[in-house]
Amino acid sequence: MKRFFAMLVVFLLVAGIFAKESSSNTKAIGAQFAIGSGYMFYGDKQMKNRVSDMNSRDFSRFILGGDVGMYAKLTDNAEFIATTDLFSDLFWKSKEYCFIFDYAFNIGLRVYPGLGGLSCALSYALGRRTAVIDIDDEDNDVVSTKWGNGFKCAVEYDLKYGTNGGIAPVIGTYWRHMPRGYDTSDNILSVYLRFIAR
Repeated sequence: MKRFFAMLVVFLLVAGIFAKESSSNTKAIGAQFAIGSGYMFYGDKQMKNRVSDMNSRDFSRFILGGDVGMYAKLTDNAEFIATTDLFSDLFWKSKEYCFIFDYAFNIGLRVYPGLGGLSCALSYALGRRTAVIDIDDEDNDVVSTKWGNGFKCAVEYDLKYGTNGGIAPVIGTYWRHMPRGYDTSDNILSVYLRFIAR
């Protein structure tokens, strides 16, 4: 974990040094955040069985995800990105509940291939999943997976690409693959609305 944060600091410093103003006068460094929803495909059998059981017992379910982070423009067509994701899968019925939180730290590159506001991003992801559970006769429990090294692939379209300044709305989708230890992995698919400070 300490190694990851040390790498993140180095990446941010390097990105800041090499960041440059683009020909469209957009910011060299800026902030971004997103909110969306999606679905988590659980890899371990115990969590799959728990989710299946809650669905069969008509638990209410709400899935919400989002991220916050920054970008640093490296060239007119490439940006360094660093984000923190939170993806929540929430189940509840009367006084019973199972709140599942997946969180990850991502660093990577976003590239615009020259097709208007279309971009593709690939990031390294360090994350884990934590569940807060109080169901039936089970004790109220907090269960976390091991930290895993995964990756995140995203495709986005910037609706204000090429304009100067302001907040740019972006629609996107991503797939995040997260190993959980014990030879299991979770896969998260999400669609979202992002806002980028240009």
